[in-house]
This record gives sequence, C-alpha cells and structure tokens, in this order.
Amino acid sequence: MKTIQNPLTKILRKFKGQTVGVLGDFMLDELLRGEATRISPEAPVPVVLMDGHAEPHRFPGGAGNVAINIRALGGRSVPFGAIGMDETGDRLRKELQARGVPCGTLARERGRVTPRKLRIVAHQHQLLRLDFEKSAPITARTSASVSRSFARWAPKLNALIISDYRKGSVETELCRQVLSVARQQRIPVFVDPKPDHPEICHHVTAVTPNLHEAELMAGHSMRDRASLEAGGRRLLAELDCSFLLITRGADGMTLFEKGGDIHNIRSEVRPVYDVTGAGDTVLAVLALALSSGAQMIDAARLANIAGGRVVLKFGTSEIDPKELLTAIDDGA
Repeated sequence: MKTIQNPLTKILRKFKGQTVGVLGDFMLDELLRGEATRISPEAPVPVVLMDGHAEPHRFPGGAGNVAINIRALGGRSVPFGAIGMDETGDRLRKELQARGVPCGTLARERGRVTPRKLRIVAHQHQLLRLDFEKSAPITARTSASVSRSFARWAPKLNALIISDYRKGSVETELCRQVLSVARQQRIPVFVDPKPDHPEICHHVTAVTPNLHEAELMAGHSMRDRASLEAGGRRLLAELDCSFLLITRGADGMTLFEKGGDIHNIRSEVRPVYDVTGAGDTVLAVLALALSSGAQMIDAARLANIAGGRVVLKFGTSEIDPKELLTAIDDGA
C-alpha cells in the first residue's frame, strides 16, 4: 500500500539548493556550565562551581543563529553585516565557518565591538547573562561596502532575511538600498523587527514580530482574539507587507494575509527548556519554505513545528532536516 507523503515533508526536501541572504546583527553567544550547590556567605547569590572547565561553549548568535539554521537545514546562507576587528569577531567567524557559513561577505570595522553574550548556567537554569557590547551605527564606509556586497550577490539569492537586534548593522539607509535591489530582483524579504525601528518593515514580504513586539508596534494590548485580529490587520495595513506572522509562544502563531485571511496555528503542549533563538529558527524555516515554493500558510506551519522542537534544547541551537522530519511525523 502506497504511503501518502506529508506535504510539509515535500517542502522540507526542497530546502537544499536554496540560497538565503541574512542581513543583520551578528554576535557571539557563550555558555558556561557549572554546579550551584550553595549560597555565598558574602551575599545572597549562588556560588557556581566550574570544576576547572573555564572554556565556554560558543555559538553564533543573533543573525548568526539565523544563518546557521539555514545551513543546518540544507540551504546556503550568505551573511551581510559588520563585526569588529576584535577577538570576539575572530571567534565568531571561526564558529560560523565551522558550521558551514562562509564569512567573506561580513564586513569588519576597526574600533567596532562585536556583541558577545555570556550566559552562566547551572542545572539547566540560566543564573546570569553578561552582555559585552557597545551598540553603534556602522560607518557610512562600512554601509556602502555591505550594500555593494549585497548587490553582487542579489542575482544568486532566493530570499533575504533581515534580523534586527538594534546593534547597528541594520542601518536605515543601508536597508533602503538593500530593499531597493531586492525589489528589482524580486527577492522575497522577511524581517524580524524591533518595535522602535519599523521603517525597515514597509513593503516587504513578511514581518515576524513576537506578540510583545507586535503590541508595541500596534500601540495596544493584543491578548484576546478580537484585539489580536484588529491589531494585526491594522499593523499589516500600516506596514503594507504581504504577510504578518505574530509568534505567540505556547499559543502558537497567527498569520495575517494581505487579502484579509487570518490563520491561527496552534502549538503542541510541551515542556519548554529555553526559548533562546527560537525566533531565529522560525525565520530561517519560513524563508526556506517560501523560497522552495510553499504557500505561506504551509511555511508558517512548518516554522511553528521547528520552533516547537528548538525550545526543547538548551541554549542557542539549530535544527537539522532529520530532526524536523521526525517532528513532522510526530505531528509536533
């Protein structure tokens, strides 16, 4: 008897060969694991015993996590942005390259601080996060370099993701130039926005805020169905994008289409170990699926499944095709 293949599985199998550009803030995530067994006598804080393991686990974070998710799922990712000529920048390039993401398109800017986030973890609980950064807009020279690099790559791209963490790489004028080229080349554009930088979201293919970000952008609470649908419709119209996908954690996602349709996509109830980077995974899957020929509703369903699987892991992490196939088969 012939088995009917899940249509989401067919979409996933087309990820290989898709080339996705990632414009955004690339940073380094570090994880230090220890044991917390007592409280310090000096202050009411836990004492974390590192047991001699001083070297942290390192992962590309921010836009870097988007890039490695694309690569892990079989696609090709091309990073666009700026990092510093510092030790953190060197380590970040090393981590990206180790995961199959080439760094020739990443600009390096003298005097720039590459963002670094160090998390202290004990018993799968995050005790402290230290952020080493100095957010500043990239220079006009660096912006021009990134713009030229994107223009050279544009004919080879199947999609573009803009991952804005407000560290300075997603500069408004640079985005204007990049989006102009993307429109000329008919490249679908997906934006993970910050509420105080909505101008980069106008006229793109899809904007993917979480619920809190959507509320800030809309200017009011969206915690019940009526306010969610009203706010989502208005935000979609204001941004004039084709799709608005609001991620709602354990409540799933809500997809708004320019034609007026609204789709609520439910998530399976499961334990959540860490939401770090889940939005990056959603964004990567969404772009890969749409560029593979999927309808947006199916792309969103697949992204929802991927995001639900990633929160079962601890720390910044990617998902590979085998894991996603298993999740599809499990209905989760």
